[in-house]
Amino acid sequence: MIFYFSATGNSEFIAEKLAKRLDENSLGDITNLLCENKTNFSLRADEIVGFVFPIYGWSLPNIVRSFINRLKLTNYSNQYIYFVVTCGDDIGIADRHIAQTLANIGLRIDAGYSVIMPDSYICLPGFEVDSDSKRRDKYAVLNERIDHIAADIKQRRIVMDVKHGAFAQFKTKVLGALFHRYLVTDKYFRTTDDCIKCGKCVEVCPLHNITLTDNIEWHGNCTGCLACYHHCPTRSVRFGRFTDSKGQYLLSRYRDEIS
Repeated sequence: MIFYFSATGNSEFIAEKLAKRLDENSLGDITNLLCENKTNFSLRADEIVGFVFPIYGWSLPNIVRSFINRLKLTNYSNQYIYFVVTCGDDIGIADRHIAQTLANIGLRIDAGYSVIMPDSYICLPGFEVDSDSKRRDKYAVLNERIDHIAADIKQRRIVMDVKHGAFAQFKTKVLGALFHRYLVTDKYFRTTDDCIKCGKCVEVCPLHNITLTDNIEWHGNCTGCLACYHHCPTRSVRFGRFTDSKGQYLLSRYRDEIS
């Protein structure tokens, strides 16, 4: 069983590749499961449970935290549990937050992994999607990394194979806390005159937080995934003024680059 959340496709790609390598038939999109109120699952004695999602502000996305808080795994008896998180560079001490969030519902993490993927965060000065060369460099080692993780999981290794990065505690406890307090919000979203009202942003919002009537409107329930921004075909969705000249990223546009 693999639970995943993905906004730009990075984590969905990892989840699908892991499922294939592990012969895992149960792949659950956290977005859909929450919408359908499906958070109760019964485990087999030999079940392996995985969580795959991106790191936001060196911690969990709020939507993933909400899902875990509502999750109930019956017949849990220390089955093997792992997480794989995608990040642009490092995760701070997000692994501690993940372990504690799962511990709060009585689950124990056995293994954790981080996978470096192309950056998609663009809402602050100095943050931009990766250049073509940097994106290709990250893709070049991706399948090898997935193979390594899958081999570990098959062997049920007890390991924490993540990249904490420099100033890990400061990033998560200070910068991450500020990020989640002030920047996980939709109050800075707007659309430009280039908006063609196609409804793509409405369609891709995981929390159904966007509506289209005469205008595009956000309604205060945002997880900060930026799916609306990155999927917009006319680049007319903006977050404040810092995104006016920023790029977009969706893995689906570059799948042919992943060897």
